Amino acid sequence: MAAPTLYILYNADGSVMGKLSYGYRKLTNKDKDKPTCAACDITHGGLSLDETQQWKAAKAQLVESGAVKDIKQFHRDELDHE
Repeated sequence: MAAPTLYILYNADGSVMGKLSYGYRKLTNKDKDKPTCAACDITHGGLSLDETQQWKAAKAQLVESGAVKDIKQFHRDELDHE
């Protein structure tokens, strides 16, 4: 059986305004109806624009070990709505 593809979906938009909006939401969020992004915390350590070294190493290990075939990461605004 072929290894699966791991999909990461960010609860944030990938544009500059989306990143600023997410940062504001993360810092001020008291509303449980608008959760912050767990994937952002795992891959970027929260508010960083760059992936953490730990996430980069984990991605490489997942692919090299054959646990996954590929890892695809998408922001909300990068998805097709079909």
